Amino acid sequence: MSRNDAALSQMDREAINRLEVWIARQSGGRAQVRNISRLSGGAIQENWHLLLDIDGGDWPGSHDLVLRKDAPSGVSVSHGRAEEFALLKTAHKAGVAVPTPCVLCEDTDVLGTPFFLMHRAEGSAAGHRLAKAGDNPELVKDLGRNLARIHAVADEPSIAFLDKPAGPPAESLIAGMRADLDALPDPHPVLEWGLSWLAANAPAPATTVLCHRDYRTGNYMVADGALTAILDWEFAAWSDPMEDIGWFTAKRWRFGAVDREAGGVGALEDFLTGYETESGRTIDRALIGYWQVLATVRWAVIALQQADRFVSGGEQNLELALTAHIVPELEWDVLAATAPEVPVAEPEMPPRFPAPSTSALLGLARDIVRGDLVPLLDGAGKYKALMAANAMAIVGRQIDALSSGGAASSLACDSDLARRLRRGGGTAEDHALLTAVTRQTLKLSNPRAL
Repeated sequence: MSRNDAALSQMDREAINRLEVWIARQSGGRAQVRNISRLSGGAIQENWHLLLDIDGGDWPGSHDLVLRKDAPSGVSVSHGRAEEFALLKTAHKAGVAVPTPCVLCEDTDVLGTPFFLMHRAEGSAAGHRLAKAGDNPELVKDLGRNLARIHAVADEPSIAFLDKPAGPPAESLIAGMRADLDALPDPHPVLEWGLSWLAANAPAPATTVLCHRDYRTGNYMVADGALTAILDWEFAAWSDPMEDIGWFTAKRWRFGAVDREAGGVGALEDFLTGYETESGRTIDRALIGYWQVLATVRWAVIALQQADRFVSGGEQNLELALTAHIVPELEWDVLAATAPEVPVAEPEMPPRFPAPSTSALLGLARDIVRGDLVPLLDGAGKYKALMAANAMAIVGRQIDALSSGGAASSLACDSDLARRLRRGGGTAEDHALLTAVTRQTLKLSNPRAL
């Protein structure tokens, strides 16, 4: 059995014994877990690679599976495992390329949280690796075709738990993100600027369809250059089909290959060709930019929620802690896409630190180095070493700024400005101020973004 980091989550022998007993009851055979190991990624859910042998019963033989369960805490809009399993079965029936679903367990006595099993899809989902492989027109067309199949799924009893937006989807999404910001401890005036721009420029509502809502590079598997499975259905909902197209093509999900607008793996027109051929609908190219801005604001809000799990929720996970430091880059993209036609000069501003900052990041990085990296220098240890090095680099830049006397943790006007922008009162001067503030924050969090 493969063991993994106890700070993230450990599948101990007793839990495996309970899992074997439960599977035996479902299958009618004798179940033995040959190997189990935590898969990388999954800040909201945990994924475990499971090699399973079943002797007799309804499912005899060896099985190469993925076990998907809740992480210690999650994002409020994420579906539970029962709902995600239902979505996976519905998509599979509709001909979407997904991992074949196997069985759902809602008995929390087995692993402490509901989980489901699905067949493991071949290939890699690593976004940076897929983007580095270069332009792949056939993959991009297939991604377009599969998105069209998702959007063609009919409303049926198996997914009746999905609510439909009360009004135009864009308006519902804006209202939801504003409510999410209200639930966070600090104001975020750049995102309020973006939401006001989105409200003022909202397109006419389209036909509501089933949307994946996390359809992007990093959430699909590729083997030998071909699509094998669409993953991670926990955010699926009824929405405007352009929401998925904007999310897939947003700059954030191109993994550095900015010129390849279709998820960093190909040309936008190839993706749209695949979609339009499968769906019989024509995509209005002029709307894509709007939905890319909405996607960027939405990912920034989700990133803040994940970071808050570390800051306020006490979840000791360095990946969550570092998530806050991608927000300034997202804000930078929002400001660039929504700049006034007649800009004004930026004022001089001191640097700002997104939370969590110096002491929390450095303390957790030290704990990882002392507690995990010294005894573990395998693949998992190398991954943590990269994260720890990143955190320490951020803290080092912050300490340098503090020693020079030029740092400031926040603007006194943040709350007032955020409230005014919520009402739609943004000016070119406000945009210049927000751009200057974000520029200074990026100098510490991710200077390469500049």
